[in-house]
Amino acid sequence: MKKVLFTLLAAILTLTGSIAAQPRLVIAVTGGYNLPLPPLKGTIDSVNSELGESYFVKTGYNLGLSGKYALDKKGRVRVTFGGSYNKFSGEETYSHTNDVRLHTTMGIISANLGAEYSFTPREKTAPFVGLDLTGNFLSGKSEETVTIPTTADHNDPGTTTTNLKSASRFGLAVGGGVDVAFNKSIGAVFGAKYHFANLIGKEYIATSSAGEYNLNDKENGSLKAKNIMYFQLYLGVTFYFNQQKKPRY
Repeated sequence: MKKVLFTLLAAILTLTGSIAAQPRLVIAVTGGYNLPLPPLKGTIDSVNSELGESYFVKTGYNLGLSGKYALDKKGRVRVTFGGSYNKFSGEETYSHTNDVRLHTTMGIISANLGAEYSFTPREKTAPFVGLDLTGNFLSGKSEETVTIPTTADHNDPGTTTTNLKSASRFGLAVGGGVDVAFNKSIGAVFGAKYHFANLIGKEYIATSSAGEYNLNDKENGSLKAKNIMYFQLYLGVTFYFNQQKKPRY
């Protein structure tokens, strides 16, 4: 996936020409790859599956819609806004007298508001860096399938599905990328972001309803706090509106 993204970016840079002005408003439709970081990512075994030390996902993807609005005449300083859907999943098998297969998923709907700085806004390729405040809405589920039943195991044979109780958290995202202009109306963007999705709002709830489990990301007794962090790569198409005239120096 990463090689495909870099290849597409190289092709875009080769085909594009220069532009004379920077649009005031840019709208982007994006998609890409998510790399979860521990403890969002984790390895399942017969011990830690019971302790809640990880959310046990392995990989993910993202879909997004975002905007940028230039605040200055040169287009270097921008307000950024938008949102993305991030899906993570993982599957692994371990033995606990019986054979157990655990399949987990987590979805994060993220809304962001932030600021961005573009280094060369009037060039055909314009690198940028930015910082976002994010609101994150989490959901998911866990499917446990037990096979080879024996009376000694505490798990019953069959498949049990439990749903993650919806939770909201607030965090930060820092990243950067490159805007590439094809012409005055359309272009492309390639970038990366580091997300810390639960910087604010962590909690631990000891009880849960039947068929549900809690996010429980706050420290509790011997259990450490769980930081929900992931690295996001994205590639997308950009649309330009309200083109500014080239400023005079």
